[in-house]
Amino acid sequence: MNNKQKINLNNEQLYCEICNIIDNAKKHIATYINTEICLTNWHIGSRINIFILKHQRAEYGKQIIKNTAIKLTYKYGPGWGEKKLRHCLRVAETFSKEEIITLTQNQLTWTHIKTLTYIQNKLERRFYTQLCSTEHWDTRTLDEMIDKQLFQRTAISHKPEEIIKEELNTAQNNNQLHPDM
Repeated sequence: MNNKQKINLNNEQLYCEICNIIDNAKKHIATYINTEICLTNWHIGSRINIFILKHQRAEYGKQIIKNTAIKLTYKYGPGWGEKKLRHCLRVAETFSKEEIITLTQNQLTWTHIKTLTYIQNKLERRFYTQLCSTEHWDTRTLDEMIDKQLFQRTAISHKPEEIIKEELNTAQNNNQLHPDM
């Protein structure tokens, strides 16, 4: 190998290393932003929940959400309507702050989390959460699998609840050992 080939090879290696640095930074930034978005929405929902519960009146709560949405929309734009605030509230009622952090670390987005809140059965919700994480489902795939009733149709759902929990724990532990899977 001559000097020119060695220089070209070294340049290519340098280029690849720099690309890896940039790609890793982009992934970290995207994960950070996703986590902050989800936590912001969770905190909003939690605050609304506390405020409404303090007054313990459903009608009062509806008015609070409506009036707050109008003000937030005026200040921050159309993404802060009543529907968004109700999603924030529902997520805060369904998941703890720690669960939100774990979900976002497993690459689930606000849309994943919002969708999962509509699953009433905790075990079923955990089933879909785990599959989203291990199979890297986008939100469209998650919606499709829920619509197809994957949980109900899967053989795992015909097992006793303790076996399902055990298998989900095993799958989760395997995913933590091999995060690239």
